[in-house]
Amino acid sequence: MNAPSFDDLRASGRDLSDEKMEQVRELLFGDAIRVFEARLRQLEMRLSDLETGLGRQLNTVEARLQTLAGSAEADRRAAFEALARSISDLGEQVHRISRG
Repeated sequence: MNAPSFDDLRASGRDLSDEKMEQVRELLFGDAIRVFEARLRQLEMRLSDLETGLGRQLNTVEARLQTLAGSAEADRRAAFEALARSISDLGEQVHRISRG
């Protein structure tokens, strides 16, 4: 006759006890955990949407800054060329006045 050992009985008792504890946990916290997990999934999706939107906005801002930088460079060159022409004209006038 092979009677179960004391350890076997204790292990099977633990399995039943673990299963019952899991049932109690489910009854006590199951709904709250499911609601929490659903809310967490919603927040993760919202965060993902925000990250995507922010990435697009940053790309738009970067493109606008590059456009403004190019425009500012063109304006700077035009102002420098106008200043150079004015200085050249002034030099010619001084030269004419000195010949006089």
